[in-house]
Amino acid sequence: MFKRVLIANRGEIAIRIARAAASLGVDSVAVFTRADAMSLHTKLAGSAREIAGDAVRGYLDIDAAAKASGSDCVHPGYGFLSENTLFAERCKAEGLSFIGPSPKSLKLFGDKVEARALAEKQGIPVIPGAPKLASSEDAKAKAKAIGYPVMLKASAGGGGRGMRAVTRPEEMDEAFARCQGEAEAAFGDRALFLEKIVPRPRHIEVQVLGDGQGNVVHLFERDCSVQVRNQKVVEVAPAPNLDAGLRQRILADAVKLARAATYENAGTVEFLVNPETGEHFFIECNPRIQVEHTITEQVMGFDLVEAQFRIAAGASLGMLGLADQKAVGTPRGFAVQARVVAQGTGTLSAYREPSGPGVRVDACGYVGLAPPPQFDPLLAKLICQSGSSGCFDSAVDRTRRALDEFHIAGVPTNGDQLRAILANPEFRAGNARTTLLAEAIEPAKAKTAALQFLDQQVASLGRGRGAGVPPARPLPVPPGHEAIESPHAGSIVDIKAREGAEIKAGDLLFVVSAMKMETSVAAPCSGTVATLAPLSVGDAVDGSQILAVIKPAAGAARAVPPATADEG
Repeated sequence: MFKRVLIANRGEIAIRIARAAASLGVDSVAVFTRADAMSLHTKLAGSAREIAGDAVRGYLDIDAAAKASGSDCVHPGYGFLSENTLFAERCKAEGLSFIGPSPKSLKLFGDKVEARALAEKQGIPVIPGAPKLASSEDAKAKAKAIGYPVMLKASAGGGGRGMRAVTRPEEMDEAFARCQGEAEAAFGDRALFLEKIVPRPRHIEVQVLGDGQGNVVHLFERDCSVQVRNQKVVEVAPAPNLDAGLRQRILADAVKLARAATYENAGTVEFLVNPETGEHFFIECNPRIQVEHTITEQVMGFDLVEAQFRIAAGASLGMLGLADQKAVGTPRGFAVQARVVAQGTGTLSAYREPSGPGVRVDACGYVGLAPPPQFDPLLAKLICQSGSSGCFDSAVDRTRRALDEFHIAGVPTNGDQLRAILANPEFRAGNARTTLLAEAIEPAKAKTAALQFLDQQVASLGRGRGAGVPPARPLPVPPGHEAIESPHAGSIVDIKAREGAEIKAGDLLFVVSAMKMETSVAAPCSGTVATLAPLSVGDAVDGSQILAVIKPAAGAARAVPPATADEG
């Protein structure tokens, strides 16, 4: 086993890795940028080391920290460097073990076109599409042959970036230009491909483990259909209300793909499912630990992060007690994960996690924390398992009760939205689709007596809501103009827009950073920049904050918003 791990991440996943390392007798070193100096992961690891640089970019440049820390391995978590082939190769060159897949697998699955080609070669269904597009005219021709609506995607993309739905030929030119602009800004690669849109799909993913010696098993599937703006919100393991035959085909295809790639360590093979036809389609393989790995751990009784360490240290699946699929066993009941995220800035004036049988919280919150807006807004993952009945309803009900005991004050969160999702009849019937939040969910505003009492106690202590950053004054949007909004809370890392400038559809205007991504904000149509918010590089912004107002050119069509499953 290793002696010391450098955790190339932050927040709750860094804490999760530090705890897994401690259980194996491995010392841990946390890293942090100045904006993250008060983050909890810096206190729960064995030691902490500040890294220079921008709040977010510092986490992408930690080679020196890894060497200076005296570590013999690096765990990248998810996001940041977790799928970076060059970083994995650099670790190997410096004698550091990379706790994750091989550079070869990272390269393969980092290219969606190559991953799709491998799946096709193995006889695994893929969504009808065109793997390489030369131009928007080429895209129109191939979309016509496939049939609209279609989805444009960046070949090197992920997390919903560089993706646009196109419902008719007249929208293609603008959508193509915008996708190319986003793809180049985010990945340095303008290559696009095209797929037919699967109507109202379920998003089903399979957890796989491989030891790099040709041995691969699955630990069953998760349903990740409940998403907002391409980010998962609530996940379930195993997938409820899934046809048994369809489940077996999905599981078998996931193992087939991982085995063909001689996969090593933990990974997730993702599919879109059309419940009406019983079809399933491979969309990608994420070569890393997932945010939602927790629910698989709960129903399988297996520590996936410990397994990552042991496989990276040379253990075979047999040595982990997973010599074959039969040894894996079957899920025990159901588990639900609800992601609690900050929806604005502020300071936590109260923070109390729920507890009790079947309740787990993986989190990074504490009273006094001002969550840095530059990063992903995830505060906590609430994970609840079904009771003695083992049924899906009991897992959902336990999650609702636990959420009603989760007290957070000082920072607005998505708690009301989560309550509404858990009460939704389609979700409770195991029939949630990726379109659920756009179709049917209204936030539930009522608070339980317990939360009302705790709010009163906080107010009586004079703490109020904390001294967070005041919301920015909205820019006026005159008739006939269009607001350019921030896609999420974060910080401005680049500003290309200039007042009075003529712009074309797809032109890069802003780049907003968060933990898992740098999101480019592109012009949705051609026109003129009428007004800019008074922002500078490094300033914090809230989600949906208006960054600029543009006046569309005469006859400029509106771009189609993205509508696709999350890939994070």
